[in-house]
Amino acid sequence: MQYLSIHNSLKNMKHVFLILVITLLTGIMFSCGGRGGNQRHGRIIKDSTGRAVRVPDTIKSVVALRSGALRLVCYMGMADRVGYIEGNEKRRNVPYLMAYPGLKEKDVIGAGNNYDTELLAASGAGLIVATFMSGHEADELQKATGKPVFLLEYGDMKNNMDELFKSLTLLGDLFYRQNRADSLVQYINNTINDYKTRSAGNDSVTAYTGGVAYRGSHGISSTEPGYPPYRFLSVNNVAESLGEVVSSPMSNQENAFIDIEQLLIWDPDYIFLDAAGEPVWHQEIDKRVLRETLGSFSSGNVYSVLPYNWYTTNYENVLCNTWFVGKTVYPDAFNDIDIEAKCREIYSFFLGTDVYDEMYELYSPFRQLIKGEERE
Repeated sequence: MQYLSIHNSLKNMKHVFLILVITLLTGIMFSCGGRGGNQRHGRIIKDSTGRAVRVPDTIKSVVALRSGALRLVCYMGMADRVGYIEGNEKRRNVPYLMAYPGLKEKDVIGAGNNYDTELLAASGAGLIVATFMSGHEADELQKATGKPVFLLEYGDMKNNMDELFKSLTLLGDLFYRQNRADSLVQYINNTINDYKTRSAGNDSVTAYTGGVAYRGSHGISSTEPGYPPYRFLSVNNVAESLGEVVSSPMSNQENAFIDIEQLLIWDPDYIFLDAAGEPVWHQEIDKRVLRETLGSFSSGNVYSVLPYNWYTTNYENVLCNTWFVGKTVYPDAFNDIDIEAKCREIYSFFLGTDVYDEMYELYSPFRQLIKGEERE
């Protein structure tokens, strides 16, 4: 009888233990959201569009899609977390890839500027960050890949600076680098305020920027009506009255293509030619009509500047160019500024590495292209 009592007690204990195990497993399944197990782990952060996205607690591998996304990740000092790249990143000559050349060796997740859903799904990336993507597309991509898709607004340095700052702040939240995001925002604001202070009271200078890239290289006739350096420095951009002429939702830029006759009518005091267009404007500046008609040519006020954009705006180049334009048109107000030193400072701050030598070797910016009536 005693044996039966002990046996029954053990049997009851097994039943209790089994019930406890089942209860525990059921609780775990519900807490993890059932199918997909770890879907409920991580943090919920709202992206730039207001979508609530569950992201990993620790992001070990990220892929950046579309214009400027990888650049922003590099600004945050998170290039070491990038596991995959778009195909075209392998051929770009831009500061962030000069600072982090190892990125070009990463596996690609699509040809050109396009992503391949199957490659993304099979990748080890724990997060996808993307610019210039609708909420609907992001939701569909998230379903297809099983990976969180976090949207950023790239912004600009014209009318959408707040969008840029918001995206930097969100990246700070994602990577636990809020201090880095704050320092970037502060640096940009302080630099722009310095420009404005130095140029205050000067608003009589006129200027034009040509050679601005738009899905490829273009000559003198391609310009940016909202060219930020002119706005920061109270320089009158003769092309600003044109407004938006050609707009690309993929590159967040507005280009205008003018007739050369229009430039002759405007006859700006200064002309700054974007180095990205040098393959085209290199021959154009030899035209006799320009040398004989434009005051900027006869006075030698024609210069080259760093590329304004490549896969949308190069923000660090915008700041470098502004220092150069300021020192060129307002020499007294900027007489204490060493352009090379400023550029080195900017690249080092934004990218953690001074890539000025590489940029100068490739683009030869800040040259006087015309000396009087003679070409350099």
